[in-house]
Amino acid sequence: MSETPTVFALGGDAPWRPVSIGWRADGGSWTHLQPDRANGIDVTTTADAGGKSFRLTIEKADAAALDIAFAVPRKFQAFGGGERFETLDLRGQSVRYYLENFGLGNGTYLPSPWIATTLGYGLYLPDEAPAVFHIAAPFDPNMLRIQVEGSRLKLEIHLGDLGELYAALIGRIGPPLMPEESFFDLWKAGDWRIENAGTVQADLDGHSALGLPMGVKLIDAYWASEVHSFAFDTQKYPDADAMVRRMAQDGTEIYLWLCPWVVVGTKSFEFARANGYTIVDAKGELITRRPGANPNIVAALIDYSKPEAAAWWADSLRSLLRKGIKGFKADFGEQLPEHAVLHSGETGGKAHNAFVRYYLEATIAAFDGKVPAIISRSGSPRVRTPIWTGDQTSDFCPKTGLPSSVRAVQSAAFCGWSFVGSDLGGYFGTPTPQVFARWTQFSCFTPLMMLHGLGCREPWDMDEQSAAVYHTYGKLHLALRPIFERYGREAAQGGTPMMRMMPLAFPEIDWSAVNDWDQQYMLGDDILVAPVAFYGNTRAVFLPQGDWFDVLTGAFVSGLAWRIHDVPLDRMPIFIRKGARLTLASDIAARRAVQLVFDDAEQAAQAVPQEGWSIEAVGVVSASTATASTPPMTKTLEEWFGTGFAWDRPKDPEGNVTGQP
Repeated sequence: MSETPTVFALGGDAPWRPVSIGWRADGGSWTHLQPDRANGIDVTTTADAGGKSFRLTIEKADAAALDIAFAVPRKFQAFGGGERFETLDLRGQSVRYYLENFGLGNGTYLPSPWIATTLGYGLYLPDEAPAVFHIAAPFDPNMLRIQVEGSRLKLEIHLGDLGELYAALIGRIGPPLMPEESFFDLWKAGDWRIENAGTVQADLDGHSALGLPMGVKLIDAYWASEVHSFAFDTQKYPDADAMVRRMAQDGTEIYLWLCPWVVVGTKSFEFARANGYTIVDAKGELITRRPGANPNIVAALIDYSKPEAAAWWADSLRSLLRKGIKGFKADFGEQLPEHAVLHSGETGGKAHNAFVRYYLEATIAAFDGKVPAIISRSGSPRVRTPIWTGDQTSDFCPKTGLPSSVRAVQSAAFCGWSFVGSDLGGYFGTPTPQVFARWTQFSCFTPLMMLHGLGCREPWDMDEQSAAVYHTYGKLHLALRPIFERYGREAAQGGTPMMRMMPLAFPEIDWSAVNDWDQQYMLGDDILVAPVAFYGNTRAVFLPQGDWFDVLTGAFVSGLAWRIHDVPLDRMPIFIRKGARLTLASDIAARRAVQLVFDDAEQAAQAVPQEGWSIEAVGVVSASTATASTPPMTKTLEEWFGTGFAWDRPKDPEGNVTGQP
């Protein structure tokens, strides 16, 4: 990096040139001045050799908060900010970088201090201090304004289009952590209020009755004799060791629920308190909370910033891993109060945002350098384990239900969390068969497909149609394994995220003029996924330029165009780019697969290797074969994509179907 006199001289009239800075005294009001008149504020600027990024540090010793602003035009789009439920286009929003126990509407469990615009630049705050991005907010419609708590504001400005800005972000914070293959299996979590050995067995039996493997069983809250005794409750799980061994033999892995607190009155609390592992205030007084708004529990948070506390935590989890537990669900992490003082010395909002990082780092340490088997609800941009977008309502409410989860997985992926899913069926409330079917279809096309929520989420205990839909799309999710692995590796190596919002995948289109574009996305390079996330069955999908195979009709269609379908409850709109080659698993255990080539060219029927998979056959999906009768074979495309068009396997000169070309 090279020193520059002042950032305000950089770029001339470029849109990324700041137009004002400001400050606020403690308890006072904001003062904003033009950059060249802001006396008393120290500004340091560095730039990379290629002129593609700049770093600013703005300091004012007596400031309680600092402010920097950029002029913006009336028409542009902005994305990022972490996991977003209400909207993907953040223009007109005030986006907080502050961890919240609120994954609905404008709240988020997964904030990110990063905003990327279609104006050719993105903004990133490397510190963990709370901040707000006012992005052409109604009270300030001509400005993109950043306000940061504290006397120092550090800001990075990166230049480029959305793809380049995503690459710059990943180059800055590192790629997401690639989970093991089993992450892409079918997951089942129980209702924590009633979960016990009997419900665990019922989940195994339910999947077996549908002919589906339950790859991961997540045993939710209060599985232990007391929170963080790290031993199973013998009343709920009389022979836990045998249960774990038996499930492992059957190919089902177990994840256990964790939380970052110890409950007052328990042995674990007394141990943690005696050793100084609990969080205190500035006077050294213990801080207790009612975690998760639970009126029956008073608890103290564990101070993972203290090395001894983190080591105790990691060692306790190692004891479970040695007994055959596969991994952990790291829940919560959002409730550190402002008056807490961490062992690290961090206080206030900075400690609040940092707390979940310490929590996840201590949990990861238990795996001793191996791939950590973790999913978390909250996260830090500095530690991006796989996540689930938790606690939506079991309905089609735009800000809290299925549509919000469709947005959340896209925004999380764009901010660096590629390995993501949701509570299938929603968490709060009982899903109707329609809600359950549509959520199942959506979850099928996310890396994490997990049944989870309060009340009945067991398709085998629901109506016949719900069981049938889960059976169909559960099989499809497993068949998509090679695709999840391929694009997962790409993301984990610093490439494009697995799930790609439309402006990232097709930046040449003005998506601000397209209704509901945030309800469709690309899975990898070639699959356009369009969940039906509302009451009713009529679905309009906007196709980008090119030819696409419309799975619902079995025909190739062309964009730019709208496609409108009346979608039966057991189907969903899927479009495959012409020329695509999809590798689909036919036998996961044996790592065998087939390839489907969506093209008219016969020479396309040649196998292309994919890492870790043996390609046994290649089929060509073309306009001439799309409605042909299905030839005899182990798997048909109908079993994967829920429609009846055929795929042709290569034939020898005598017309016999061959195996691998």
